Amino acid sequence: MKPVITGVSKISSNNIEYAASGLKDSIRQMRFVNSLEQLAVTAVGIMLNDAKIDIPIGNSNVGLFVGIDDSIEDIKDEYFEGILNEGILGASPLLFPYTTPNSLAAQVSIAFDIRGENITIPIQYSYRTVLEYAVECITEKYTGTAIAGGIRVQDKNLSIGNGRYVAEFFLLEDVDSARKRGATIYNNAWEGLCESF
Repeated sequence: MKPVITGVSKISSNNIEYAASGLKDSIRQMRFVNSLEQLAVTAVGIMLNDAKIDIPIGNSNVGLFVGIDDSIEDIKDEYFEGILNEGILGASPLLFPYTTPNSLAAQVSIAFDIRGENITIPIQYSYRTVLEYAVECITEKYTGTAIAGGIRVQDKNLSIGNGRYVAEFFLLEDVDSARKRGATIYNNAWEGLCESF
């Protein structure tokens, strides 16, 4: 099996609303608790549109592999700041579930009905580990298609609205599957990933 990239997305937190405007109503009208959740769902939605994958997916042969750096710490900071400022009553029950890294992958799975593997991988600066793991899962036939990528802090000095975070996701699938469904194959994308990550 030879995995290829058939869908790509990369968006910054400064253009989430604009990027989401091209998504289906069911995704655009979701209620989001925080900007990281919205960024993850929007980036995966754009990538699925690019790959021409129907939503909802509803397929156990599609896995989700999400890398996350310390951007999740911003959610923890907000949660604990509420406790410090207002005592235990300041603890937001809506925010608490998002203090764990796998919460973002869970929300993406729910939004798109992704039923395959759902793996969260801590990353430092790049998504290389996530992509390598997804490729291994495809070549070893643990999954047929992989949504792989993640969210990372682009610049800690920026606010969310000015581009603090960036999300980047790729759809990886076997070349035969991609050809069978008439997908666009990004020939240079894989080589570029290997060089830049």
